[in-house]
Amino acid sequence: MVKDIVIEEDLNPDVDKPGRRKKLDARGGSQEKELPEVDWDKESVPLLPTGGKPRFLDPVDKHNVNEGETAFVTFRVEGDPVPQVEWFKVPEKDMSCNPRAKLMTDGNTCTVTMGLRNCKAEDEGDFTCVLTNSKGKAEMDFKLFVTVEGGMDFRAMLMKKKVKQKKIIVQKIEWIEPLFDIEAQENKDTQIIMTAKLSVKGMKGKWYQRNELIMSDIKAGENGRELQKGDKYDWKQEEDVYTLIINNPKLEDDGTYILLVKEVEAKTSGYLTVRKRDPEYWFVRPLKEKETAYATRPYSMSVEISEPGVKLKWLKNGAPIEWSQSSCQKVDEGCMSCIYFPNVVMDDSSYYSAQIMEFVKNGEQDQTNCWFEVEEYPHTFTSKLKGKNVVEHDSVEFSISTEADDAEVTWYSGNKKIVPDGTRVIAVTEGKTRKLIINDCQLKDEAEISCKTNKDKSSAPLHVGILNEITKEITSDSYRSISGMVFAVEREDVILYVEVKDPKAAVSFYINGEEIDKNDSRFEQSSTGPGKHQLVIKRLEMSDAGIAEAKTPLNKGDTMLSTCTTLDVMMGERKPEMNKIGNNGNNKVEGVSGKDVRFDVNFKVEGKKQSELDFKIMVDGKELKNGQDVNITMQDGKMSVQILNPKHEKSGNYKVVMSNAQGSCEQDLNINIMDKPGEPSSCTVNQVFHDSCVVNWKEPSDDGGSEIIKYVVEELDVTGGGGWSQVAEVGANDKKAKIEGLTNGNKYRFRVKAVNKLGQSAPCEMSGGDIVVKDPWNAPGQPGKPNILDWGPDHGDLSWAPPDTDGGAKITHYVIEKKENNMKDYVVGKILTIHEVREKGGLIFGTCDGLIEGYQYQFRIKAVNLGSTGLWNYSIPSDPSVTMTAKTRYMKAKIKEPGMHNIEIKAGKTFRYDIWFSGEPDPDVTWEREGCILSSDERTSIEIFTKKGVYVEKNSVLTVTKAKRKEDTGVYKIRLSCGGGNFEATGYVNVLDVPTKPRCFQPDEVRAEHCKLSWEPPEDDGGTPITGYTIQIMDLQGNEWMTCAETSSTSVEVKGLKPGHLYRFEVVALNKEGESPPTRTKDPVKAENPYGAPGEPTDLRIVDFDDKSVTLRWAKPANDGGRPITHYVIQKKDEFGGWYDALKTDNDSCFATIAELEARIPGLSLGKRYTFRVIAITKAGDSEPSRETKPHLCRYKNLSPAIDKGSGGSKTVKVNRLTCFQIKVKGEPIPEFSWKKDGQKINPAEGLSITVTHNPEDQSAIATLQILRTQMTDAGTYSLLAENRNGFDSVDLDLIVLDEIHTNDCEMFLNGVLACTCNNRFRAEISDQDSLKLGLQDKEFKSIHIQPDLPLCGVIGGKDIGLKASSCDLQLLTDRVGRNIDVMFMKNGRF
Repeated sequence: MVKDIVIEEDLNPDVDKPGRRKKLDARGGSQEKELPEVDWDKESVPLLPTGGKPRFLDPVDKHNVNEGETAFVTFRVEGDPVPQVEWFKVPEKDMSCNPRAKLMTDGNTCTVTMGLRNCKAEDEGDFTCVLTNSKGKAEMDFKLFVTVEGGMDFRAMLMKKKVKQKKIIVQKIEWIEPLFDIEAQENKDTQIIMTAKLSVKGMKGKWYQRNELIMSDIKAGENGRELQKGDKYDWKQEEDVYTLIINNPKLEDDGTYILLVKEVEAKTSGYLTVRKRDPEYWFVRPLKEKETAYATRPYSMSVEISEPGVKLKWLKNGAPIEWSQSSCQKVDEGCMSCIYFPNVVMDDSSYYSAQIMEFVKNGEQDQTNCWFEVEEYPHTFTSKLKGKNVVEHDSVEFSISTEADDAEVTWYSGNKKIVPDGTRVIAVTEGKTRKLIINDCQLKDEAEISCKTNKDKSSAPLHVGILNEITKEITSDSYRSISGMVFAVEREDVILYVEVKDPKAAVSFYINGEEIDKNDSRFEQSSTGPGKHQLVIKRLEMSDAGIAEAKTPLNKGDTMLSTCTTLDVMMGERKPEMNKIGNNGNNKVEGVSGKDVRFDVNFKVEGKKQSELDFKIMVDGKELKNGQDVNITMQDGKMSVQILNPKHEKSGNYKVVMSNAQGSCEQDLNINIMDKPGEPSSCTVNQVFHDSCVVNWKEPSDDGGSEIIKYVVEELDVTGGGGWSQVAEVGANDKKAKIEGLTNGNKYRFRVKAVNKLGQSAPCEMSGGDIVVKDPWNAPGQPGKPNILDWGPDHGDLSWAPPDTDGGAKITHYVIEKKENNMKDYVVGKILTIHEVREKGGLIFGTCDGLIEGYQYQFRIKAVNLGSTGLWNYSIPSDPSVTMTAKTRYMKAKIKEPGMHNIEIKAGKTFRYDIWFSGEPDPDVTWEREGCILSSDERTSIEIFTKKGVYVEKNSVLTVTKAKRKEDTGVYKIRLSCGGGNFEATGYVNVLDVPTKPRCFQPDEVRAEHCKLSWEPPEDDGGTPITGYTIQIMDLQGNEWMTCAETSSTSVEVKGLKPGHLYRFEVVALNKEGESPPTRTKDPVKAENPYGAPGEPTDLRIVDFDDKSVTLRWAKPANDGGRPITHYVIQKKDEFGGWYDALKTDNDSCFATIAELEARIPGLSLGKRYTFRVIAITKAGDSEPSRETKPHLCRYKNLSPAIDKGSGGSKTVKVNRLTCFQIKVKGEPIPEFSWKKDGQKINPAEGLSITVTHNPEDQSAIATLQILRTQMTDAGTYSLLAENRNGFDSVDLDLIVLDEIHTNDCEMFLNGVLACTCNNRFRAEISDQDSLKLGLQDKEFKSIHIQPDLPLCGVIGGKDIGLKASSCDLQLLTDRVGRNIDVMFMKNGRF
């Protein structure tokens, strides 16, 4: 189809002439409709509701600005309710996130403005302004052009350009000269030129090739494959003429060539037919320079030609081979031509040549030569000798097979020839088997036994072993052994000995019937001399007790010799055991300081002693020395211990340890050596009044090992004089005593003594100065500064330190004073008695209530006691506390609605969380994403705003700009940490983007024409479900990506691959946001099967036959192509037909017996020649056929001789003429012949020849007896005997000799008259030349069947006569004259 084209002509060509241009600014178009001026620093004025649905009023879609300046894009808008305004740069870039952008509204003029400072070239592009309210949505797409330095750019100029007016003209397009079909021949034509001419000029065209192969490629388009310029293709265009040049056309260039002018949809095509090149023949594999064959064996030599169908001639010694007269046969199969010798004879040695008669490739030889040499057949062994292992006095037999019955074999022992004696050494011949038998073998007979033929040798070792026996029973060292027993002790080592006769025999040791583990380090087995063996058992165990046994082979059969003994293992020592210590068995010992302290330790050790007993006494980890710290004596399982220099300081926890080589035991022991107690500590005096005081003390640090019974208090009146005197006695549990009856105003000192059952301790005297006895009467000291512990809307909990002194009288109450922040003076807030406060940890605790919520307070404390006058004593006020606000101290943190929520946003946009929260005390705010704490960066900002008030109320804003899926998608959490209770809330942000790459993209199955690919889904689907996958392919020869499949699954099969081509694949995942980055295969994928057809079977041969079948045997292919062979196909052909399947080895219906790599082929016809070959079959395909067998004649395998009786009978011969008896005999194998005359055997002699000619075609032979010049004495009865293994047959022949006739009256003999009816009979001699014409050898007689229309000549009486069917009665010739014509032949020598 050709498309008409449209030609435009300008009607107003002056449109583009220079003229005055209207002024442009960034707010779009001309300024004919002025918009309000915009100032960057001007504040926005909210829009007012106008109209209804949001819309733009008179918008301009193109705006221009100079580089570096500020652009303002302004639109008039309306909408009710007031629309939300958003600005974007395509694609989806939120301009509110651009730091150089400012978005403004002006409610006075109903305009919206986007300002962009410092404009850059990259700011140029498409933008969108979006208005949205509850009634709808409006979008305005516009372009912003940035003019670079130097003036207005081309695109800005287009905004002002007027549109030209055009005149439309339609012109008809057609091919003036289309492409036409053309022919070429491969390797002959070097260049093909295809030309076409179009009716218009200057149109660009493309060339395509289209054929079946190209269209099978998945990359091929509708027109096939576009041609590329290179060595193969070139084209040119001159105005309206298109020319394609194809260099060196090949068969693959065959196809349709298309010229397409797409602009006008004009297309023309022509077909290029490329014919095959003329054949070129050469020898791929010529004859070898020399080949050697063996006489009486078949052989073949072959050549391989480049192609089948070559006219080939074989030569012998430079002369063509006459196959009918040659002993070899010609066999052709495909590219192979072969000469086959069924039975090589010595005369076959010659030069053989193969000659190609025509179409010989330049530079190649037309003839190949080989010297064929025949040698006598060497006898070889068909098996190998096998080594023999015997023991003394045994008999041994060596056997080997030869390839022939008559092979002579000689036996050798080492290098010495073996001479059989018929008794001990015997040599045996049985058909093809040769044997050597040696009786009563001796150790000296051990040697390398070998046998030899004239060409082969085989050898094998004869090993004569010792007849083993145990020469010394198993035993051990004499000091631990008695007859049949070995004694040993646990954990000791023991050695077992045994001796055997054969030094090479192995010995195995057994314990209680189980063979020792030689990998066990406790057992060491070794040989200590010829036949001497020992077993060392280390660290005997009780389980080793029992029967110890040694075994060794008899070296004859599987018989084992054994010797055993009883191994008695005595228990070794055990670790020591100790009893409890002390009289009561409680591991406690008591004594008195300075007096004798001792104790006994009872113990026991079981088993036979194997090590020394060690003992020691420990205290605080230190060992006491015997004789220095303690005295230790041992006797009869008891250890006595005496403590030297016993003191109370030696009391404590002791440890008694006893050990030997097997282990240790220990007992913990408490020893208490009692003494007087130590002095009490910290004696003090308090509660001093005018007549009494209280003495206080602490118990002694050491009670002397005995309980404290009581305490004694003594006083010293310093003022009154005198010494110490006891004034009080209290029990052991009292730690103070009130002393009364003291003298007011006197000074005193006090001391205390502790008492136990051993006596009084040293005294502990009070520290410091003397005590003056009097009453204390002062005001309390200043309390400590109050601490605010807790508070509420109406109270405050305080703590403070009590005064350093109570002034001598107990504090009765405390006064809490308070002051508001806006007041100057303190007022009484709360009076607390001593019973209304709490004292703990040296602090006083109290509460001041009656506070007003929201007010701020300070507090101070006064202490009060009762003076001696009955008045209250007030202390100095404490320092003031910190300021406190009366409010609820602890409020659980919480956030206000809407709080955290889920956000879904496109990548590149801005999202924000704006959270208001409260809590007491002031909560700490933390933002997290997926467990990671967020902080401000270039895209993330976290802001905190506080609202003033009594209680905390704050606002935290998290803003993320230019959202990225990988970094920003996830669970966002705001965490509020507050003393009143923590709070946290989460929201999920889903940033939508294209998916990530598919994973694990790989080919699962590669074949020659398809590939199965699989992959795993992307790790991230981009926040929205995967909708599918696109698979692309690139043929590395074309280097172009093409989409080959689309699927929703994670696997695909790509078909239509070109076998042998390299491909790359890539896959992309799709979601509604777009497609992911591609994932490509790691390496190029080659389109090929992982397996191929198997190799051809080898070594095919006929191993058996009969008159109806053959049995074939072959070897497996060397290579199965990677797939197992399922079966074989056996093909056959006869000499007149082609190949066809004869048998499949997996055919269950086949009645042939199928063995491994062997098959019987039935259904053959007797007398026909067959050739066989084998094909291996796998799932990958069929192998090449094996080399075919030599032609096989279907014949009897066993046939007794049968003489053709018709060829016998009487014969009458004239004197001096040739007598010839030719007797045809059938038989298999070919019979042996013997001739007799009158019962006497006759042999060849001068003038007498006896020959046999074999005819394998019908398994027959012709036995010929010739008497060259027959004499009267040769007359008699001759008999022929034919004999083979299957039987015999014979025939008797009478020879009558006639004397020579000197005269005769035969008209035919004298004058050639055919009507002669005499009874004379004649035979003519056949000359050598006539014999050659007749194709006869050795002048043997050949009968000729005469056809009525053939011109014949005959020899009658030594004269040639002509006979023509038209001039004589052939019936007359046959019946009457014919008997006198002995030989007839055609004039041209052929019949």
